[in-house]
Amino acid sequence: MLVYRKNTDKIRNSAEFIIATLGGGKPGEDVVFISDSACRENAFTLADVSRELGLNPVVIDIDSFGRDARYLSMKVMKPLKAAILASDLSFMLTDQMLTDFGMFLGNSDECDTALLGANRRFTLEARGLEEWDLDREEILHSRERTEKLTDLLRKGGLLKVTTERGTSFECDMGRGTDAIYPVMAILPFYAETAVIPRTGFFNGKLVVDGASQCAYAQRGFPVRPAVPGHQELYMEPLVIELKDGVVSGYSGPRIQVERLEKWMYSSTPNAVLADEIGIVTTTSPENDKYGWLIDGTHQTHCVHVALGNNTRRGEIIHAPEHCDFDMHEPTITLDGKILYQSRLFNDELIFNG
Repeated sequence: MLVYRKNTDKIRNSAEFIIATLGGGKPGEDVVFISDSACRENAFTLADVSRELGLNPVVIDIDSFGRDARYLSMKVMKPLKAAILASDLSFMLTDQMLTDFGMFLGNSDECDTALLGANRRFTLEARGLEEWDLDREEILHSRERTEKLTDLLRKGGLLKVTTERGTSFECDMGRGTDAIYPVMAILPFYAETAVIPRTGFFNGKLVVDGASQCAYAQRGFPVRPAVPGHQELYMEPLVIELKDGVVSGYSGPRIQVERLEKWMYSSTPNAVLADEIGIVTTTSPENDKYGWLIDGTHQTHCVHVALGNNTRRGEIIHAPEHCDFDMHEPTITLDGKILYQSRLFNDELIFNG
């Protein structure tokens, strides 16, 4: 029996698409839904649909375990870890900005493992489940675009990104990268191609007119916030310059510069490296409406660059410190050929390049 009484057909269709198509769930498989008070109804609804599809679902409510700390200092809970490891697929409905599979499993590498969809562990941003009218074709096309763009960039070429506000940076996709990944396990809307620049090969200027991610391992106050009650995107952009992959200068609103300095230089090693170029490949407007609501980053029609202190390039995306900075309305080129411009992907080049 579905928890929601309204739009039950719409909810059932969305849940089935997430579980069976995006998650690959099959009859007879065991599935775990990890929830808290903010998403309990969604978890039970998804479990209900899973049962209809022939899967064996269980809902694990960790609200009483996380309590007021909201999982920021949560120790590994052995029964939860055992359930995740024993399941065929797992969905985390608790907010990804507060916790991740790495915290659940006691291994920080599991954060990236889950983002890449390995071991069929997924972050499900289920806000609005009762409202969604999923455009399956658009979602699947964005996911295919992500894989094709990843393949194209792996072939090499000079990637350049510019914006009208003044962003201008470049990175050699051949000799200048340690890894390029398709990030498609934040369901149902988000998709991204993540580039890990090799130390010494990222150069240019970031004019951050969008939001920044929560600092201090994604659990502190943002450098440039777009959080409810603390909206600073009306301020002039934060400007960050990098030479050979290292921060060489910065300017902007005083309060944001102070936060940036405090964050970069309070960690060891300092978080002054270009750790990631994130090309957001989803075009679903629901991504902005229902996802990333804590910090307002990872929006459609944006590219982000993460600063951090990654010393394990080629192995992980997220170092002990990793903070994304959004830049709006980019023009993205590869060897002078347009990949993205005026809010449109050049899918002919991406799919056939």
